[in-house]
Amino acid sequence: LTPQEIANHLFLNSEILAPMVRASTTPLRTLALSHGASLVYTEELVDRSITSPTERIINDELGTIDYRVPKHTYSAKVQRRLENDRDNPDAANGAVILRIDPTVERHKLIYQMGTGEPNLALDAALTVVKDVDG
Repeated sequence: LTPQEIANHLFLNSEILAPMVRASTTPLRTLALSHGASLVYTEELVDRSITSPTERIINDELGTIDYRVPKHTYSAKVQRRLENDRDNPDAANGAVILRIDPTVERHKLIYQMGTGEPNLALDAALTVVKDVDG
């Protein structure tokens, strides 16, 4: 397929959940898909945030793919805050910056990237290409 044919397939006659700052998280995206959305967007992630030192983790407990910044990369103050986060026990391992539910979001998830440098944009896109559709 040509790039235009791929774009036509994705966007023509689609119901799309528009990207929203601090709102386009996994729960909202999966809710929108369950109510008929054709496509959903991730929150905007800056190119550097999704590449090194971020780890791609298969979360068997939730059935998700998590992109997590390891705890050891943060300052001591932030590490203590992560360790003491009682609302999010997984935070002790680091901060999840992107969580994808592949059973619900497959073929429907658009990765929204903030970038100012083509080489960093390419690195970020190559990092998530297996898990997103655009």
